[in-house]
Amino acid sequence: MFKKSILLTFLFLAFLSYGQTTPFTSSGSQDIDLVRKEISNSPTSFENFRERSVLMYMWVGSLQQLGADLRSFYDIDTEYYRLEGKVNWSKNEAKNEATEQIAQLIDKGFAKLETIYNNFITNGPAFKPYQSDGKDFPEGGNMNAEWPMFQANEHNNGHTDAPGPRYGRTAWKFPVGLGWYSSPVVEDNRVYIASPGMYATSFCLDLDTGKEIWKSTQNHPLFGIYKYPAILSTPVIQDDKIILREANSHGGNEGQARHLVYIDKKTGKTLSRSFAGHVDYRTQNAPVASNGKYIVYPFGVADIYKYPPICQNLNRLICKDKTNNKLIWDFNVGDIDALAEPVMSEHQVFQGTMEGYLYAFNLKPGHSGHDTVELGNTEEKQLIAWNFQADGAINTKVTRYNNRIYFGANGGSVYCLDEQSGKLIWSKKVDHVEANARKHFSTGTINGNTLYMGAANKKLYAFNIETGNLIWEVETEDWIRAQPLVSKKQIYVADVSGTLYGFDKKGKLNWTKVISTHPIYADMAITDDKIIINDSNLMSFCFDFKGNKIWEHSILSAYKNEEGERIFTDQLSGGTYYQSKPTAANGTLYFGNPAGFLYGVDAETGKEKWKFEMGGAISVGPAIMDGKVYAGQQGGERFFYCLDAETGDLVWKQTVPGGWVWGSATVNDGLVYVPTVNGYAVCLDGETGHIIWMFPTAKSVPAEPAIDGDIVYFGSWSRSLYAFHKKTGEVLWKANGVGLDSGTLISQNGKIYLPHHNNIFMSFNSKTGKVLTEGNTNAEDKGNYTNFNASPAFHDGRGFFTARVGIGLKGVPLTSKVYCVDAETAKVHWTFPDGGGLSAPALANGRVYVGSGNYPYLYCLDQKTGNPYWIYKMGTRIEESTLCIYRDKVYALSGDGYIHAVD
Repeated sequence: MFKKSILLTFLFLAFLSYGQTTPFTSSGSQDIDLVRKEISNSPTSFENFRERSVLMYMWVGSLQQLGADLRSFYDIDTEYYRLEGKVNWSKNEAKNEATEQIAQLIDKGFAKLETIYNNFITNGPAFKPYQSDGKDFPEGGNMNAEWPMFQANEHNNGHTDAPGPRYGRTAWKFPVGLGWYSSPVVEDNRVYIASPGMYATSFCLDLDTGKEIWKSTQNHPLFGIYKYPAILSTPVIQDDKIILREANSHGGNEGQARHLVYIDKKTGKTLSRSFAGHVDYRTQNAPVASNGKYIVYPFGVADIYKYPPICQNLNRLICKDKTNNKLIWDFNVGDIDALAEPVMSEHQVFQGTMEGYLYAFNLKPGHSGHDTVELGNTEEKQLIAWNFQADGAINTKVTRYNNRIYFGANGGSVYCLDEQSGKLIWSKKVDHVEANARKHFSTGTINGNTLYMGAANKKLYAFNIETGNLIWEVETEDWIRAQPLVSKKQIYVADVSGTLYGFDKKGKLNWTKVISTHPIYADMAITDDKIIINDSNLMSFCFDFKGNKIWEHSILSAYKNEEGERIFTDQLSGGTYYQSKPTAANGTLYFGNPAGFLYGVDAETGKEKWKFEMGGAISVGPAIMDGKVYAGQQGGERFFYCLDAETGDLVWKQTVPGGWVWGSATVNDGLVYVPTVNGYAVCLDGETGHIIWMFPTAKSVPAEPAIDGDIVYFGSWSRSLYAFHKKTGEVLWKANGVGLDSGTLISQNGKIYLPHHNNIFMSFNSKTGKVLTEGNTNAEDKGNYTNFNASPAFHDGRGFFTARVGIGLKGVPLTSKVYCVDAETAKVHWTFPDGGGLSAPALANGRVYVGSGNYPYLYCLDQKTGNPYWIYKMGTRIEESTLCIYRDKVYALSGDGYIHAVD
């Protein structure tokens, strides 16, 4: 049967290609092009359908970034995921039949994408960006109107009285970037770099040229971008192997991403994957270390889909044999910051904790490798050689040198300990500590008799390693996160402004160069004459010792088109990363980033005012009330934060259940309403942070709460909608069967409107919970769609909803659509063939502003007609962020790693 299907597919493809005169144009990816050339003669089979399915969707992602019209791929996309379910959950003959069908469908998919690509080459993108002259733009608008929380106000209606932007021009861009802490590793004239792609997991590059020697890849069942593994570790060299560690969002310790990946160092072939526990991708780093005999990694239990959800930070340290098969020990060490990677000697491992303890563990319990150490008989004494308490969190890895341990703590002190006993040899406290930093000191580097260490107070320090005396200190433009490097004559340091410095060994600045548009967090690598740097824009660079660039290589597979734009041929895996929702008040724009930084920047100029660092990625929209900013993080710690809105200084922090927050807080009447990933609806006092009330909903609460009068509304993954008295937490009513996710509800004028996964919207009586309407169920009105899972916007009797049209990579829809509907009858007034998907529309001055979740476009549409007023092009799509309209600009956080201010 399968052979017959292959023959039919071959004839189908031969028919398609017969007489074809269109010249072959590269997709920009050798891997995709190879399938395109092979597929007519070698139809997809049981052996290669997994790899080809991934490459098919990588091509879809690349075509989306180009703006190619993918609407004709809808039927294939829908059928693919129907068959994917059958392949994964069926058995025996049913499974074989589904596999045959999906193989044939992949061949048809590539044929369809050929047509789409050729149409793009001939006719250009589906939407062509253009600016407006502003002449027909409505006058008026309140320049003092603020956007102080998610979707503008406590009702979540997405409307402001501000004038909004009229031209569609770039006012400024602010680089945001990923929290990319994976460092390059150099051995024998080869550079090894990890990649967070869905297809590529690492690269081996020639040190001198930057050319690829090999690329390691992965292919798994396509359950969507949130479940697919991403590599977020620094490559670890162990004999003839490279070890990588996976992370993602969904599935916990039973999901797709829970492994160490062993790769052949010579060829890049994946040899094995073995269990190491789930790491949430929002922690930014998946630590692992090996000394060639043992392997060690932090571990935590996290599964946000459980009943109840589990949101546990990394808090255990696990030691196994070198193959990761035999458990040696498993110890609860306390909360570990993902940036505090373990450091190993032959017999021990050293691990810092958020509580400020540094532990020395014996890799083989009872054997420290030091004959003079007497070990006790208890399990702890056999395992723990010693521990040391510092003056603050140890969120960095230590430096081992000549039987001593050197490290800095967040209290501002640098320490030197005896490696054998853990006894303090010296400590030195620096003058100024950057309290807003998650990690004050970089890892230290020792050369000769000097310890070099960077810090978040913008200082590079040189200490005497014997006494701790400060030899000199120099200042840089911004925080130093990466470990300094030393050559025979110079010290090299990179800061988070993207600047590389060369100092002589007396601290005199020799040269400085801006080498990246984005922050540099990851430690660098050095050889006899080269420096290799990975930045947060997913670029790897090689420089000489004068800062001259020798080569560059994209960490996520890409090519540059004729306009010089980087077009990705792989997709970021593990989830969507750029999720924070910008807000604005008092002349300041507030937003978070995937690296855990909350920024306050001048809304007019884009100049940074301050930044504050949390322990995990920031997905929320900061809420502003009474001169304070409220925000939380996901993946790294247990706190929710209140900061001074002018300075970014900490006012208070509060432990909330589970500690992780994905949805934005809503503020009203001095109270802060927080939806937690742990499943609790929480109310805090805005002045003190004290918990006023909280309620468990059984599953995660991802969506933003809304307020109307004395009632606050929370939606949960438990498919329940709750109405609480906003001051007491009394449950006033509960509606079942209502699932909220990326999209949340609107509450105003006695009604609740929310996106309904199957209908355009659903509405309730806000006082009683009674269903008023199921929304528009007319199939003709809805047209092709997959679901409605984005927050709507409402104003002047009209609702603006967006739908995902096609599944795509689930977190990235194939295409999307905007609907303007009557707020009472759900009658469709107009639709626009792109926009939203997982991002909400925003309304101002008779215009609808909406970013595309699949194309690199931001649209300004007329509220009454849907006609575009201007189309603005970004580097790539808007993910699960939402827009902010403030004064005469709209602000958008794009997946290209920038905040775009558009006037």
